[in-house]
Amino acid sequence: MMPRHGVRLLAIVASLGMAAAIVAGLGVLGSPMHQRALQLDSRRVSDLTVISMQVSAYWSLHKSLPPDLASLKLAQSMTSDPVSGAAFEYATTGKETYRLCANFDAASESDGRSYGAFNVRWNHPAGRYCFDIGTKYGVEVGEPMR
Repeated sequence: MMPRHGVRLLAIVASLGMAAAIVAGLGVLGSPMHQRALQLDSRRVSDLTVISMQVSAYWSLHKSLPPDLASLKLAQSMTSDPVSGAAFEYATTGKETYRLCANFDAASESDGRSYGAFNVRWNHPAGRYCFDIGTKYGVEVGEPMR
């Protein structure tokens, strides 16, 4: 049988080990608030991707860019921020180019690769960020703007 001070020492060591594991986990994964911010930003990027695909489809049918997001006939939940409800910003910047803007909670942690059938790199810093996109396969044009 272990002496009482041995049991107490074992309990202290185990508690310190668990605390160290929790701190290390938070260091690797980030706080729950940071994880939530990344999850919301992922939703924003997903919605912007759908919008970009729909703009390309509109271009294919009409040989012009839609005048506004309402012309795409998407659900309002897809064209607005999941937290604030504010509409994503959309503006034409040329005959075949347009800009999509959103407010992001955190900087993206992506590796910079393009995703999906469209060659847009959806990397972004925290805060308002705009992506300049061309109609030819959704290729990102120029330097994105803040």
